Amino acid sequence: MEYSSFVFSNSPKWACVPSAIIEHWHWEGDKPFRPFSFAQLCGVYGKGLFVRLWSFEENPRCVCTKRDDPVYQDSCLELFLQLVPGNTAYINIEMNCKGVYLSQFGKKRMNRVFLKDCCKLEPVVYAFELEEDGGTAWGIELFLSEDLVSEIYGMEYTLQPCTFKGNFYKCGDKTPRAHYGAYFPVGSAALGFHNPSKFGSISLK
Repeated sequence: MEYSSFVFSNSPKWACVPSAIIEHWHWEGDKPFRPFSFAQLCGVYGKGLFVRLWSFEENPRCVCTKRDDPVYQDSCLELFLQLVPGNTAYINIEMNCKGVYLSQFGKKRMNRVFLKDCCKLEPVVYAFELEEDGGTAWGIELFLSEDLVSEIYGMEYTLQPCTFKGNFYKCGDKTPRAHYGAYFPVGSAALGFHNPSKFGSISLK
């Protein structure tokens, strides 16, 4: 299983970017909640990585208001990326429907570093709403610049056609019906989404 997308010359062409369906659900209770949720990812030469995630979830929980609050307790869309081959460290960015986000870096679930504590630059995050087939989705657009990725990994990062590891998630720990969805299936409940051995391949051409 692989998610395959493109590197564009000037700006994202979202109509050409495949949508990843977040359809693997984990650790469910008696009344599973599975909001239709999707992700897109692409690159732009000389700029960086662009990501869109959205979910047809009614009345999303949105309590967190500050950067690095525990937004995974809200209705949340998440992106985990392991961008540098041979380096097991990965970025996690977790966002609620207002665009409030938590961002970290590290090799494991524990002892992760907030990006604000190790980087001067930061992700660019925008919230949006989407009307489609009579339904309303809340969504997030995210931009990770080449300079930010370079700062995170401590090495020069230049976007080009490549394959790396990662996953897209939909969750909500403290929503009325807690839910944990992933694009690539996740294993251990103890590790949760922080399980790089279960990351899948993301290819940019």
